[in-house]
Amino acid sequence: MQSPFKYFLLLTLLAGITAEAAEVSGTLKPEFSITDQPLPDSSLTYVFKVPLRLMLQHRTGNLSFNVAWILSPSAGNPALGGEDLTHAFRLADPESRIFPAEWNGDEAFSILQDIDRLSIGLRTPFTTLTVGRQAIYWGVAKSVSPTDFIAPFQYGTLDTEYRTGVDAVRSVVPIGMMSELDAGYIFGKDARFTDSGCWLRGRFYLLRTDATLLAACFRENLMIGGSLNRSIGDGTGWMECALVSTGFFSRSRNEETFWSLSAGYDRSWLNAALYGFLEYHFSSSGTDNPEDYTCIIADSARMTGGVYLLGKHYLSPGTRWSVTPLLYFTGQALLNLTDGSANLSITSEYSISQNSVINAGISRGLGRIPNNTEGDAGSEFGMWPGYYFLSAGYYF
Repeated sequence: MQSPFKYFLLLTLLAGITAEAAEVSGTLKPEFSITDQPLPDSSLTYVFKVPLRLMLQHRTGNLSFNVAWILSPSAGNPALGGEDLTHAFRLADPESRIFPAEWNGDEAFSILQDIDRLSIGLRTPFTTLTVGRQAIYWGVAKSVSPTDFIAPFQYGTLDTEYRTGVDAVRSVVPIGMMSELDAGYIFGKDARFTDSGCWLRGRFYLLRTDATLLAACFRENLMIGGSLNRSIGDGTGWMECALVSTGFFSRSRNEETFWSLSAGYDRSWLNAALYGFLEYHFSSSGTDNPEDYTCIIADSARMTGGVYLLGKHYLSPGTRWSVTPLLYFTGQALLNLTDGSANLSITSEYSISQNSVINAGISRGLGRIPNNTEGDAGSEFGMWPGYYFLSAGYYF
């Protein structure tokens, strides 16, 4: 860990721990999961992990402190080797793996750590300034968010309770009722400009519509985008879009421009016991021909532009059913309208007590698997693995 980062962590911890009104909380979430890789690999792996997340928050006057540290022992075939945060917007990190010291890829036990929050906030009558590791996200889309480029969840991620923290300086200035200006700079590894970014975002409430405008630079790419969100009838409609020019700020000027859009509508029934939505997503950087998937998988849109889907047209239906106030089920799918494949996820949660819950879920790709002997290119989601989990969470 670099020395400035280490001292900043130490000062923040001391400030929080010695404060009279410091609030310490945490989560303990044991989880057993199975991952089923499709053919030709056809491997089945399992992992049992017990992540402990400790959080410290304190506010004194106009200052606030926020720290979160995750300790995660795991066992499996293999155990967890550590999340690859090489491309995350972070200046520096301690070694993520505490044990073992050497990793061959097939160890049955490991202990990992992560400093996920480490920030100081200052609130004034004119702005709220936050410096350090924090969660930054926006966007109104339910499936794929075109403007959420900082630390997005890939579609199919089941545990979305906490966003990955990024290192940033952020200022939010209120400019009216439900309106604000949001600006900041996010730091990549060693503060290199090629790995960093900045943004200016405005949120406005006009004609009973929540509207945003965004201009951003990240990893030498330029993004211009925004969103609209308003009540329509008994539900809510939204639209979010972004135009990205990869390599716009690069000396090589090797530019590729693409745009993406997500639009949808949701509403609830039966006194909010049943909720549903339908969303359409378009990506101009994708292809309508499955045989071209291997050609575009390494282009600039997917390597640095934040795109991971391969097709152009997608449809995402989703629902949530509250069986009782303590038990609910959610289901969502993302369908590639060109090749007919889909990724399906189903989760459930049951509240045992005020501080304890049980979760279960599956996420699986459905579609044709490539057959090289017959020249079949297969489908996009046919190669996505299946993921099944059962977990229990305790909040304290």
